Amino acid sequence: MLDDNGIRALEEMSVEIVKVSFDDDSNEPLNVFSDYDLLLSFHDTADLDWEEVVERSAIDERRGLVITQSTVLEDLLGGVILQLEGPGDPETRQREIDQWMIGKRLNRVESLLLSGGYLEANSSFPRETLWAVVRRRNELAHGSISRVIGDAYPRLGGPGKIRRVEWQLVDRRTRESRLITMAGLREDLYAAIAAYTDLLRWNSSHLV
Repeated sequence: MLDDNGIRALEEMSVEIVKVSFDDDSNEPLNVFSDYDLLLSFHDTADLDWEEVVERSAIDERRGLVITQSTVLEDLLGGVILQLEGPGDPETRQREIDQWMIGKRLNRVESLLLSGGYLEANSSFPRETLWAVVRRRNELAHGSISRVIGDAYPRLGGPGKIRRVEWQLVDRRTRESRLITMAGLREDLYAAIAAYTDLLRWNSSHLV
């Protein structure tokens, strides 16, 4: 049995965990509003489409998951760069690499493989998979989403009409848009996980 000194020693070694980031005690749900909805609200016009708000929140949440999952590639690519470069001061070099976006890291890895004589490693490097994830991550991160309601058209095989409602991902630079779906975002998430696994497998086979 512990004596008083032993108990005091255990108490001194104990660590209290304070979850600083989780400080919101409100149960009020958070939603994402469109610019049009916020404009109406600003002018005291109560005309919020709550169905649209809920859809936007669901898509934005899943879009955020894909972006976050894609970002974990950055750390692994940074480690690959350090392995290929073998810098004299790894900590300083790591701080430099930490400032790079994922595309720059991937470009650096490819450059090192081409110039370093890594023939087998270069030929098996999963560049297509990785670049596909990087492109999709950038599209999702830098695009905006908007709800599009199409014109009503006759229902096939029955009375009445039907109207197509879809969400579009709009490129802020080119203004080009494409359909974005929950199922597609699920595939994007799985693709990001697969890309990480492929890079980890390649790294274990050729550099570790």
